[in-house]
Order: sequence, then C-alpha cells, then structure tokens
Amino acid sequence: MRLPGRRISGPSATRQPSGLLPKTLSGSPRPPYPLGVTESSDSNHPRRDAPRVLLWAPLVAVAYFAAAKFGLALAVVHPSASAVWPPAGISVAAFLLLGPRVWPAIAIAAFAANVTTAGSPLTSAGIATGNTLEGLCGAWLVGRFAGGRLAFQSATGVFAFTGYAALASTVVSATIGVTSLSLGGFAPWAEFGPIWTTWWLGDAVGVLVVAPPILLWATSKPPRAPRRVVEAAAVFLLFLVTAFLFFGGVGVKNAPIGWFWIPVVIWVAYRFGRRAATTMVLGIYGVTLAGTLRGFGPFALPSANVSLLLLQGFLGVVSLSALALAAIVASRERTMRELERARDDLEERVRQRTLDLTRANESLRDQILERLRLEMALLDAGERERQRLGRDLHDDLGQLLTGIGFLSSAVEEKLSSQDRPETRAVKEIRGLVQEAISKTRVLSLGLTPVSLGPGGLRDALRDLAESTERTFDVTCTFAWDVGIAVPRAGAATNLYRIAQEAISNAVRHGGCRAVELSMALEDDRLRLTIQDDGAGLPSRAGGREGLGLGIMKHRADLLGGALEVRSDAEGTTVVCNVPREGWFESSSGSAGPGS
Repeated sequence: MRLPGRRISGPSATRQPSGLLPKTLSGSPRPPYPLGVTESSDSNHPRRDAPRVLLWAPLVAVAYFAAAKFGLALAVVHPSASAVWPPAGISVAAFLLLGPRVWPAIAIAAFAANVTTAGSPLTSAGIATGNTLEGLCGAWLVGRFAGGRLAFQSATGVFAFTGYAALASTVVSATIGVTSLSLGGFAPWAEFGPIWTTWWLGDAVGVLVVAPPILLWATSKPPRAPRRVVEAAAVFLLFLVTAFLFFGGVGVKNAPIGWFWIPVVIWVAYRFGRRAATTMVLGIYGVTLAGTLRGFGPFALPSANVSLLLLQGFLGVVSLSALALAAIVASRERTMRELERARDDLEERVRQRTLDLTRANESLRDQILERLRLEMALLDAGERERQRLGRDLHDDLGQLLTGIGFLSSAVEEKLSSQDRPETRAVKEIRGLVQEAISKTRVLSLGLTPVSLGPGGLRDALRDLAESTERTFDVTCTFAWDVGIAVPRAGAATNLYRIAQEAISNAVRHGGCRAVELSMALEDDRLRLTIQDDGAGLPSRAGGREGLGLGIMKHRADLLGGALEVRSDAEGTTVVCNVPREGWFESSSGSAGPGS
C-alpha cells in the first residue's frame, strides 16, 4: 500500500533531519523526509527494513488486539464505540516507527477485535479500514508537518502532533467507523452524533496519551543511572499514595483532586524530561481510569459515558501540557548545551589566541631587546672609537706638535741671537704650533669628555659649563648633588652628550644669555636638567622635531629613561629622568669627593 505524496529515493532519501526545519503555514517544522523515514537511514531502504517489520508486526498486532478488546469492553453508547481507545496511539506509533509496511498487522488486529465483539464481517472490515487509515494519515501528517519521530523535541512539534495526529487523523476513523455501523444497520442514524463524538474523543486521547511514551522510549537512548534518586522516589511515592487514597477507595470517594496531579506532572516534566513525563501521564491514565470505573475520584458521575468522556478530556489536557513543557525544557537544555559548547570553543579559541599573542609578544620583546642590545653595542663601539681617536690625538699628534713647538722655540732663540730676519717667521710658526696644540687638546677632550677618574661625569659637566662660558660668552652655572656616582662609562657619556646637545641648541638657536646645568637624585631617579632663558625651540613644518632633539630622546631611551622638553617665550627646559637600577649607583664617597 502506497501513501499519497511524492516519492523519495536515492541519496536524498537518507538525508538527516536538521535542527532548523522548514516551516509550514501552521508554523510546524517541515521535516525533509516522507512517512516512515526518520533519523535512521534503514527505514528508507524497503529491502533492508522488511525483516524488522516482519519481526515487529506480530507483536504490534497482538498489542493492538489486546488494547482494542480492553477498550471495547468499556464501550457504553455502542458496543463498537468506546471513550477509551489506546489502540489509536499504538497505531500511530507503529506507523511512525516501522513505516507503512506494518499496515496489515493493524488492519488484521482491528478486524479481529471488532468482528469478535459486535457487528458483521462487513462492518468490521469498514471499522478496520478506518482504524488503519487513521494511523496511516496520522503518521503521514506528523512525518510531513511535525517532524516525524522527532516531533516531541520542540513545543511547535508537540502542538503540530496534537493537531495532525490526535485531532485531525482521528476524524477518519470515527467517520468511517460510525458510517459503517449506520449503513450496516447496527447504529441508528439519530445516534450518529453522540457515537461519533465518543469515538473521536477516545481515539484522540489514545493518540495523545499512548503514542508519545512509545515513541520516546523507542527512539531515545537507554536510560542512564538516575541523577535525582531521592527526588524521583518522592514523586513515585506521592503518586502511589494519592492514587491509593483517592482512586483506591480508602479516602474521600469523589474528592476533586484532579487538579492536584497537574503540578506533579509539571514537576516531573521540568525535572525529569519528556520520557518520564509521558510515562507518568500513562500511569495517571491507568489509575484514574480504574478508579473512575469503580466509582472513585472526581470523574465518577451517574453516567458512565459522561464520566469517561470527562476523564478523557482531563487526560488530554494533562498530556498536552506535560508534552509541551517537557519539550520546552528539552529545547532549553539543548540550547544551554550548545551555548556551553560554544563557550568552551570560544574559551579554547581565546586561550589559543592568547597563547599566540603571548608568543608574538615574547618574540617582539626579544627582537626589541636584541635591537637595544645592538644599538648599545654600536654606541659603545662608537664611544670606544672616539676615545681611541681622542687618545691618538692627545698622545701622538699632541706630542708631535709639542715637540715641534719646542724645536721652533729653540730655532727662534738661536735666530734671534744671530739677529737674523727669519726670526719673525719662526715666531709665527711657533704661534701656529701652539694654536694647533690647543685645538688638538680641545678635540681630544670633545672625543673623550668623561674620564673614569675621581671626578668622572661631574668634572666633565663642570668643564662643559666652563667651556660654554669661555666659548660663547654666556653665564653657565653647574650644580651636582653630593653622593651621586655614575660608574658606567656608556651611561655617563650618554648623559654628557644630552647636556652638550641641549646647551648647544640653547646658545646657537635660542640666543640665550644664561644656562643652568644640574644633576640631582629625586625619588630614586637620576634627574639631569638644562634650563636656559632663550627664545625657545623654533617651530618646524609638519610638527617634526629636529635631529638633535631626536638624538637626545634616543639616548634617553637607551638608558631606560625619558626626555621631556618644555619651551615657551621665557626659555627652554630639558629634563632627562633615568632610573638608577642597572645604570647608576648611589654612594657617599666611593667616587671621590662630590662625585
């Protein structure tokens, strides 16, 4: 038997259902598979699926027949129309789990149950046809519009399952069945409405109560060890005590406690999930049905059929509420798990990115340190070369010029004693030699400004101040705090060069008349200050700083310090702050007096 709808075969038939399904006009998720095709690819291969159907078909038929005989035993308005009809749920679940090939088992069991109860073989065949089509239509509609076996994963799927399987497909069975009885003369047409209503409601509640636990237990993973043993035991004990007291004839016979189980079902749905909630609803179905038939509970009324109809309505509402709430909770838990996985993935990415950045920072720091080391090495090499040149000028060229000076003096004296005319020329030569000696001394001191003698940097800065006064005819004062020592030649030379460049800028470009040069130790930092009363630094196009200022800042960076320059109409102040650690030492006399 083929179902209506398009046929799917080939690779596309094994497509797995996705988390986000296309929507129909009703808002239900549209699964990408036809009837009988679920997340298991086996159900989409008839040959491979046939052994499974053959294995389960007899069991389905037996279960359907037993449930049908039980339901027909409770028939009131007509022997073939019962308000309690669990076989409807068995039929829908069987078609969803096994596919349309299980229809002979449903049809044979329905025919056997009806033909052995009331009516004729012809009416029984009509009723069996309606029961079979009910399951087929319900499964097809659920598979087409509600997600198939995955319908209970979302509240949308639950409501779609209720609408299509419980409310819509059961119209088929009730209509065909009551029509068959009326046409066969086994039911008066005047009773068509009451019989149809009883039939339809019994089938609808049977689908809502019986099909969900079968589907959930058949498709879900095996239950793990209970996580809330005490809580589960409390719920089970509460269920047993309540059922025994109010539906077992021990307590108040007709106490209105139907509402009491609603919060209990909500509790189970929220805390234990869909499978536990539907199982509890099935348990309530059995307890309340048994109690109502014995005349106990809030649904026991003088009319047996009305009692069963009210009970079925109550069970339908409870089942739908439990399914919807459990689906919402399950959806929330899936969302939380996805968020946790996303958070873990994000944390892992952040950790990896942080590790990469840390490695990059370490590599960059190593490169910066290596660059600084190379720059320091270049500066040290340059300073050593300048010192060598200064020593060569002082020791070699200076000595030669001094010797030439002595010789020229001797020649001058000899020629002068002979009163020769060449005496004047020799005297000029001696003067030029003395001038060359003085310039050589100045060049030598410029190349090696800081000595490692007792005075060190202090004496070099004092000589710089005195030389500034002599050379440029400006006032240059010098102040040095007692107890400061700069034993490292490279650091001392960099500080001297900063002072030298700042004074040169003040005199040559600022037109100053007074310069104050000082060295102090403040808050564990060495502070070199050069202040003048000149016109300030000239402004440059584009805000670029001059070469001399850039060199001073670079020297301060090499010392691990910072250079600050403040300039206005009253003059310029250059301040170099350098930390003592690693570069400077403070002592109270180890470097000589005042060093």
